[in-house]
Amino acid sequence: MIGDALRVRVWGPWACFTRPEFHVERVSYPVMTPSAARGVLEAILMQPIEKPDTAQRGNKIGFRWHVLRIGLLKKGLLVPIRRNELAYPAHGFEGYNVSAVRAQRSSLVLKDVEYLVEGVIEIPEGCGDPGGSAPIAKYQGMFIRRAQNGQCYHRPYLGCREFPCHFEWAPGQEPEDERGHRIHETFGPMLRDFDFDPVWRCWPAGNARPATWSKNGRKVSPVPKPFVAEAINGWITVATVHESDGKREIRYP
Repeated sequence: MIGDALRVRVWGPWACFTRPEFHVERVSYPVMTPSAARGVLEAILMQPIEKPDTAQRGNKIGFRWHVLRIGLLKKGLLVPIRRNELAYPAHGFEGYNVSAVRAQRSSLVLKDVEYLVEGVIEIPEGCGDPGGSAPIAKYQGMFIRRAQNGQCYHRPYLGCREFPCHFEWAPGQEPEDERGHRIHETFGPMLRDFDFDPVWRCWPAGNARPATWSKNGRKVSPVPKPFVAEAINGWITVATVHESDGKREIRYP
């Protein structure tokens, strides 16, 4: 079951949508990535289908977000900065001795950005509330109320948590700048999102959390999904909703 398109406007003074090929030196993509856009929607409202808790692995009630389009209001400028990061070892901390783990790194981040994020809620078969007559309508109503009131589960951010953003409900807004112009530009290959299905399939419901995330001797990891980002009339299309025989489905290019 797939709902109607929901649209919010997000903006902030700084953003960094990190390109993975630059490793520890943070270099931002020129525009927002779909995974970052999904993170903004989930910050406002989320009820994940897969629960990362052993006791709740069998509880599949929830929904997932699909980003359809990203509208470009202000692309922003790439600005070089140097900043301190805390280089904690993987999965651990060294107390509160900040000076021992501080690392100064160069970053190429975006300054003064503004986007439109349009997405839909999907409830796979068997994941709705038991006895619920219209769970999609319930979730959509919750999201709209929270977006209109500025409420969120946690503060949304633009790529990195140190770059929080503002948001507002914007159902009819189009991606035009102050002069009424729309952006037409190709940005090349970008990260669309990660496919976490291999990870969740490695942890069946009713089983304890795996000690090692591997299967048949191979490490199980999320699978990155790339796409070619192109802005047409100000919109970067990430996915589309197709309807056939009364059923709607999400299709990715």
